[in-house]
Amino acid sequence: MFSQLQHLDILFFSPADNSLSRHVRINFWAIRFFKQVGVSIWLFFNVYRIISEYRLDKLNIHAGAGGVLLVQRLRIPVIVTCHHTYWQQSTYIKSQFWKRIFLPFERRTYRLAARIVCVSNDTRRILIERYHIPEEKIDVIHNAVDSDKFYPISKRPKQNIVLYVGRIDKRKGVDFLIRSMPFVRQQIADVLLLVGGKGSHLDKMKDLASRLNLDRNVSFLGFIPDEQLNSLYNQAQCVVVPSIFEGFGLTVIEALAAGTRVVGTDVDGIREILKDKDYGVLVKLGDCPALAGAIIAELKDHKQAPQLSSEYLVGRFKSGYQQVLDEATVMS
Repeated sequence: MFSQLQHLDILFFSPADNSLSRHVRINFWAIRFFKQVGVSIWLFFNVYRIISEYRLDKLNIHAGAGGVLLVQRLRIPVIVTCHHTYWQQSTYIKSQFWKRIFLPFERRTYRLAARIVCVSNDTRRILIERYHIPEEKIDVIHNAVDSDKFYPISKRPKQNIVLYVGRIDKRKGVDFLIRSMPFVRQQIADVLLLVGGKGSHLDKMKDLASRLNLDRNVSFLGFIPDEQLNSLYNQAQCVVVPSIFEGFGLTVIEALAAGTRVVGTDVDGIREILKDKDYGVLVKLGDCPALAGAIIAELKDHKQAPQLSSEYLVGRFKSGYQQVLDEATVMS
């Protein structure tokens, strides 16, 4: 998406191997052990070198939990993209309370930024209320979906299929979804939950499904290649996003772009997309009968999601980022 912005010569720095045009690979030993913290350390020691070597006049870093932290003021404008915060992670996931130690470093990153881009209004609210960041330097630009990749397939019949796509870990709430499925099966015996993705809780979720006698009703697909996702979204009658919280629910808008309604938890990063009830239903996190009831209603009703709002499409994303980059200036 960034590479298609007009009038900009963009370089991408990351530790990943990929075929992205204008990509500069970061080789630094600490990244192997400390992941994104290692990238933050690399940036601290190398930022002035790369500014000079590559003649950079703006720097965009992706911050928040698992992102890059900035601890020094630079001579060029810094735009920080915030996906979600350590405050959300340490507050909503009780076992990760220790991540509060990163809050002062994260807060400094946002205060040093010339502009901040949040991917949701929930994250913007957290930055204002919890980090005391001036609201005038925060823009909200939602993540976007490419409607050429995700779209309705009119001739594909819907079935009693419920789909989950994403990481299988604590934050994603897959256990909440699986514990709700026995209630669904009581009314729709042939319901099938397809679980797409990999993660640290995969074996635990397989064991949970087995203990709940859901072997015939839950199928684990593993990693799903991008080229297969649209077909799966169209095959399902509804997609469930049962997360404890999200920075932004990308799965939500992918499903909606494919014309499939979504049942999601009433939490940060999901509620603002599903506030329009034509797109789906919100349920209270942890309420298994409520989640099951919402799934049953979707399976019986056979509704299709309306056309996705333009605010979640690539064109709006590109124009919003273009404006932020054009307007960014060095903070005094």
